[in-house]
Amino acid sequence: MKSIQLERLLKKIRQIQSIMVDVSTGGSLLQDREDEYIVVYLDIENEIESLAKAGLALRHRNSFRTLWDWYEYWSSKLPSYDSRRQYVRELYAPLVDPIQSTLHKHRVDKTPFEDLIKDLAKRMASEPELFEQEFRLRFEGLHPKIIQRCRFAFESGEFEDAIFGAMTVVEEELRTRVSPDSLDAGVALISRSMDPQSPILSFSNVKAEQEAAYSLYCGAIGSLKSAISQRFLDNTDPVETFECLALGSLLMRMLDRAA
Repeated sequence: MKSIQLERLLKKIRQIQSIMVDVSTGGSLLQDREDEYIVVYLDIENEIESLAKAGLALRHRNSFRTLWDWYEYWSSKLPSYDSRRQYVRELYAPLVDPIQSTLHKHRVDKTPFEDLIKDLAKRMASEPELFEQEFRLRFEGLHPKIIQRCRFAFESGEFEDAIFGAMTVVEEELRTRVSPDSLDAGVALISRSMDPQSPILSFSNVKAEQEAAYSLYCGAIGSLKSAISQRFLDNTDPVETFECLALGSLLMRMLDRAA
């Protein structure tokens, strides 16, 4: 194995990142770059396999084997062009960053190639585990309606407004699903829509599970969409605020699946 293989891998990665950003930010049509993407994707897989045979274990974290796979993800999870660019950068950063740093050190210090490999292996071994990287919470992973309503307030530091907005989104979705003209709000609206005795929205055919969902929504709306929330939360804490937005996102996804 020679350093030129690592340089070639980096070139292919930059190429595939360019394609992913291009099609997801209003550039080319998917069908116009699909064949190119598949070829580059396979080239990266082959380069990584070749490096593995030489004793250097690298991970290809891109699971989008076609641009249509990538489209399905970005269209539902990443609402803005900036979020898509950031996602593509972060997707390959655990592979690109250590290779770039090692190659730079190798060129500057003029170290033997054997030292380059040892250095790169050490850098790769010290990176966070896969689950830590891929399951890190990020705003773009929330339900699109929560993002639309709450992102500006959250990023402006208006955490109480962000929490209130998330619960309002859930209420509005409930009202749309069961009675658009209803004036019911809060727990009254939840009772009207998912009362276990005669639910309009069904989360489960098992009565105990329907009751659990009903209690979950009552607890969330009742405690977070009111002044009571100030007793439970530090509304100046971005972490607690984000956790509340994540709860609102979960409630929205449950509504999306409800019958």
